[in-house]
Amino acid sequence: MTDDLDRVRDVMSAPVTVVRDHDSAWHALERFTETGLRHLVVLDDSDRLVGVLEDRRVLALWPLEAAVMHRKTVGQLVRSVRTAFAGAPRVHHSAAVPVAAEIMLQLAVDGLPVVDDDGRVVGIVTGSDLVRSLARTAMTGADAFGQAEDGTRQTTTVPPSGPA
Repeated sequence: MTDDLDRVRDVMSAPVTVVRDHDSAWHALERFTETGLRHLVVLDDSDRLVGVLEDRRVLALWPLEAAVMHRKTVGQLVRSVRTAFAGAPRVHHSAAVPVAAEIMLQLAVDGLPVVDDDGRVVGIVTGSDLVRSLARTAMTGADAFGQAEDGTRQTTTVPPSGPA
């Protein structure tokens, strides 16, 4: 890995919006609505990382009766991901951005908590953050419209993934 790669701390979103694992799905929906975010970091009462709650997990409950939104807890909604991680998946703030992208791809998640040396959550890196990093890297040496000093247009080709 080279030193010119962005680090997770350079692209992550911070501070994070937190909900507790015992909070209701209704409370999480309120937080999503208030903040406009798509991911909330879930902690227990000891501030240990439980996982990331995606808005679509809560919105999937919407067609059910409202009482379900009050009975289901955030902890019940956080997708259980079994990995080599001890506890919930996460990435260190000093990791290179491709490391976070690889973890997210392997686990099929769109948000990954970012932790410091002590394991405290200091941010979240999302698919949008990764795209922003990619765009910034692709635009290096070009103006805001992708025009390089020599007059050529800077573009990046991303191969399709999955079956064609």
